[in-house]
Amino acid sequence: MREAPAWPGPDACFSLKKGVHQVPVEYQLVTLTADDGHEHDALFVIDERAARRRMRMTGRSTACMHVHGIMGNFLVGTLRFLSAPLAREGFPVLIVETRMGNIGQLVGPGIFDRARQDLTAGSRWLREGGWDHLISMGYSSGASLSTRWAATAHVPWLRGLALLGAPWGLPEAMEVRAATWGATPSYDEIYARADAVVHDPSGPEADRLFVIEHSRGPSAQPQHSEVYTYRTWWNSRGPKATAAKTHLQIAQVRAPILLVQGTTDIIVSPQEAEQLAEVARQGGNDDVEVSVIEGADHFFAGREFVTIEAVVRWLREHA
Repeated sequence: MREAPAWPGPDACFSLKKGVHQVPVEYQLVTLTADDGHEHDALFVIDERAARRRMRMTGRSTACMHVHGIMGNFLVGTLRFLSAPLAREGFPVLIVETRMGNIGQLVGPGIFDRARQDLTAGSRWLREGGWDHLISMGYSSGASLSTRWAATAHVPWLRGLALLGAPWGLPEAMEVRAATWGATPSYDEIYARADAVVHDPSGPEADRLFVIEHSRGPSAQPQHSEVYTYRTWWNSRGPKATAAKTHLQIAQVRAPILLVQGTTDIIVSPQEAEQLAEVARQGGNDDVEVSVIEGADHFFAGREFVTIEAVVRWLREHA
């Protein structure tokens, strides 16, 4: 496998045949408008010839919709490497920016459950473009959002849900990390502060920023810290944020499910993928698969090729 290039440079694609250089896929910047008027950018990644070839092979026009994690950019996790190889296989990918991305969770619009509207806008754009089969994909917190959307959107043309580094639930994941690393302030302290201010819809304190140190690692450095307003924390990481609890949503998903999880992930415990799969199976879904990537961390760094192979194999079987 050649080195993963910087995204989205002209060679930002992997071949499933190791060492084979390929002509870059096409990138199209589009604007999505949600039902409440919020506008968001999206990047459509497509190999036209591969898409036509797969349509002739299967009789289906299948596209994927990929949702970012907490950072909301193309530099982290699967967004930096997965879309171009999938497009090469004939599965174009719409990478949807949502109101949860970038500074969305800081300045107020990043209310978790409202972001479902951004995914609906993305699926509508694909449908209007002639794609009649949809695979919803999500990375990290985007996996939780994708699951919530798949469980509630009632999209008849949804043919699969692929979750990469999916947490059991965003609130539970944060609470475990806070206890593990000794977060300051603690999870309980944040809950008490938030509970005192978020119920006043016009109160300025609910939108006050705060920093959690030691939240994602052992130091007080920025890479191990997180920033929220009390309102956005309450609606995505607080104990009452049921919409952000993946395990409460996944049993309602009837489409086939793939969970991809690395064994050295310290953000999401590796066993959470199988636990989520079991909840989905108990809910009546008999097409649930867990793909374990040995040696992969939460960002799948250094294990990109194996991750691509796992997703492509599942797509070939289901899409």
